[in-house]
Order: sequence, then structure tokens, then C-alpha cells
Amino acid sequence: MRRTILMLIFAGLALSLKAQDEKEINYYSHISFGFNLGNLQRSEFGSNTKSGGIGFRYSMGYEFNRWLSVGGGIGYEFYNFDNPDVFIPVYAEIRGDLTEWKVRPIYSMELGWGVKVLSQFENWDNKPNGVYFRPAVGWKFQKRERFASSISFGYELQHAKFRRDDSWDDDLYIVNIKRLYQRYSINFGFEF
Repeated sequence: MRRTILMLIFAGLALSLKAQDEKEINYYSHISFGFNLGNLQRSEFGSNTKSGGIGFRYSMGYEFNRWLSVGGGIGYEFYNFDNPDVFIPVYAEIRGDLTEWKVRPIYSMELGWGVKVLSQFENWDNKPNGVYFRPAVGWKFQKRERFASSISFGYELQHAKFRRDDSWDDDLYIVNIKRLYQRYSINFGFEF
């Protein structure tokens, strides 16, 4: 799985560099990493816990104009430092710049599907997965014509539903489990 993700990232970078050879560049690549902090709601325990994590995302797409760019991406979201939960979201995104200043306000919104990476101790019949949603606003610092850095603040939402077979004494029963990861995040990115 890690090889596949790395291959997708390198393929995107190669396409982005090829697009830069053309006179009018309408493609973008965006890499970001950040920190998140928030709640985890567990249906099986009826509890909320606060926890933090980190994330990495790569996306690429087409820039129609400065207000609207549309693309897709893949991420690696690490939730809960105490008891790690790792999700790989695949998403569509829209993003844009609100001005043409050197330091400009930006927005972005990602919507997709996240799948949990199972650890060696987890043995479930199906992988937890669910809707991934992340709106954000921030600032872009335009360094050169085709290179910028950014900082953004957002809200991250990851649903996870799965089924687990449990047993008590000799009785076998199925438990439907729902988890909801709600996070506030700060991200640092590079666009080229």
C-alpha cells in the first residue's frame, strides 16, 4: 500500500513538472502536512475521547482561474497518539485564491472516502471506512510564479463503520460499530 501511494505521488510530480514546460500552465500539485486535535466518538462504548494526530496529503488538479481549481488527492491521516488509528482518505477537492496579492487568502474543501489501515492486532471481517470531509481557510505566500507555501486552518471529519464478530461464553454475536473522528487542524503546504 505504501508503494502504491509513493508511486501515485511521484507520477503526480512528474505530470506537474511536464505541465510546467508548456507555455500556459493550468495544472497544480499541492503537498501538505499538519496536526489535528479533537474528539473521537465511539458507539460501542458511548464515549468521547480527546486526542491528537498528524496528517499528510497530496493532491493535483486543474486550475480554471485563481478563484477555482478542481482536483483529487490521497492522504495519510494518523489519529490518536495513545492508540493509533490510521486512515487513508481518497478525495475530490476544490480550492481557490481570493485575491492576487503576494500574501493571499485561500479556501479549500476536500470530500471523499477514508479506509482504516488495520494494525497487526486487529482482526476484523471488514475494514472500517466512511466519509471524509475537510473544509479549510488560510493564507498562501506566493514565492514565484509557480511556487507558493501556505498555512491553513480547517475542520476534519472522518466517519468509520464496520462490523465485528464477538463471542461471550459460547454465544456468537455481531457488533455494528460506528466511530466519528472530529478534528480541528492546522496544515502547512506547498503548491507548484
